[in-house]
This record gives sequence, C-alpha cells and structure tokens, in this order.
Amino acid sequence: MKVEQVSAAMLHKKAMPRCSKCGSSNVRVEAFASWNERLQNWKVEELIETNQVCADCGQDTDIKWRLQ
Repeated sequence: MKVEQVSAAMLHKKAMPRCSKCGSSNVRVEAFASWNERLQNWKVEELIETNQVCADCGQDTDIKWRLQ
C-alpha cells in the first residue's frame, strides 16, 4: 500500500509497515527532503517507494501494511 492510499478510516487505527520477507518493522524507503530554515530541520518532500529495504534482514522488500 502506498502512502497516498491510506484512507481516512485507516487513520483511526495504527498502521504498521512490515518487511514482506522477515516481518520486521525496521523498514526504510528513500526520500527527497529539503531544509526548512525557519524550523531548522529537514522536511520530507517525496518518498521513493520503489526502493524499499529492511534494515534487519538486509533484503530489498515490498512493504506490507498491517492495521491494529
């Protein structure tokens, strides 16, 4: 499920991204970010969801979403 596909009904539940290979929640996606001078921090502008990696098993993965 892509970030844009999260529906309003799902926002009432906790969403948990999981590695499709090992089930870990320690997954990462690439992103573009820009510096916000006023807030003095990075703002994520765009996620590149085609590059998903699990930090636990080290495998490229397709993130699977679980709702609680």
